Amino acid sequence: MTDAARESRPALVLDADLRQSLVTVRSLGRAGVKVHAAETHDGAPTFASRWCASSTVLPDVALDPERFVASVCELCESIGRPVLITSHDGSIEALREHRARVEAVASLALAPERALALAIDKRTTLAAAERIGLAIPPGTSVSDRESTLAAVERIGLPVVVKPAISWAGAGAGPAAWRAAPTLARTREQALEQTAVLLEGGVGALLQRWLPGAREAVSVLYADGTIWATFAQRAERMYPVLGGSSVLRSSIPVPEDIGPASEALIRELGLEGYAEIEYRRDAEGRAYLMEINSRLSASVEIAVRAGVDFPLLLYEWAAGEPLQAVRGYLSGRRMRHLKGDVGWLKEAVRDPGHPDAPSPAVAAARFLGAFARPSGYDWFDRADPAPAALIASRVARALPGRLLRKLRRGGAPAVPSQEPA
Repeated sequence: MTDAARESRPALVLDADLRQSLVTVRSLGRAGVKVHAAETHDGAPTFASRWCASSTVLPDVALDPERFVASVCELCESIGRPVLITSHDGSIEALREHRARVEAVASLALAPERALALAIDKRTTLAAAERIGLAIPPGTSVSDRESTLAAVERIGLPVVVKPAISWAGAGAGPAAWRAAPTLARTREQALEQTAVLLEGGVGALLQRWLPGAREAVSVLYADGTIWATFAQRAERMYPVLGGSSVLRSSIPVPEDIGPASEALIRELGLEGYAEIEYRRDAEGRAYLMEINSRLSASVEIAVRAGVDFPLLLYEWAAGEPLQAVRGYLSGRRMRHLKGDVGWLKEAVRDPGHPDAPSPAVAAARFLGAFARPSGYDWFDRADPAPAALIASRVARALPGRLLRKLRRGGAPAVPSQEPA
């Protein structure tokens, strides 16, 4: 794509508070794309980027998805049919609900609806994986107290309680919310956690907890071709069970999950970007966890290793020719410091969690990570303003946090490094 073409085809990046949104704005800006950003509140770090051409505050998608979509469409019309990139589950659901209306004013960087619906629901994802012979964790869908108790008896404890879909919208109360997996170590916890998901209308799955490494394969698929493949290993996650990776490294594409991931994407017809997550058991066998059919929070490590997924996604959505990426740098490391602080706190507060080491080991690993070369999320020497904004917020908030801790008689918390 020529520089002139990129200048004439702008991009609109929603969810400007997310790490991957800042990575996208930087990636496209460096490539000569005029990039606009939007969020449902002011002060998002992405707004401070040197490559952010304009910033817009939108209605809260969790409170009023209809107004959110209407505002997005108005913004797209004013910009001039941009490539629209979103990475938030709530934004995706709102845009899907009005997809024809959105696509009349923008090129939406999401997979076709049929494939997207299959990927968003973990039940249909797992069914597709089974059809092509991928290993999935022992587990089942549950619908009430009796089926939950029967599943716990069959699977054993601890058990992972997962939402079938991540965004709890209809029937979830005055505001929608994002559902996340939890770990139940007792039957009572399994019943409580399952009830929350079922009442939220997202469905529930129970799966066996697995103790091994967490790896992910990211791909860009379009027109029957895999244009890029990248793999990473998560050394730490927050929440520790299965949140976003807060310390991760690029690895060569594993022989077992690389081809399997490409086969699953083809089976679903999932065009665009996707991240396929796995967890290994004690013997090293990989089991499929889920698919993220949007730019993931950890995507910056791929960009720094040589696979520019945000730019590929933009070019695909804009209908431009793609160039295959063959190879990247392994051994690159990225750290999300605020998330790593959260990981440390969780390890200290819940030393019995099977995914957390002892408090002493956790503290040693956290401090030891500073001695190893690593990139840090949010920070870019060529674009320092977003990190400076975050640092200033921490500095302003720290005295108040310290005072509250002293009033309670506790030690001050380690300051966070990014907005919530």
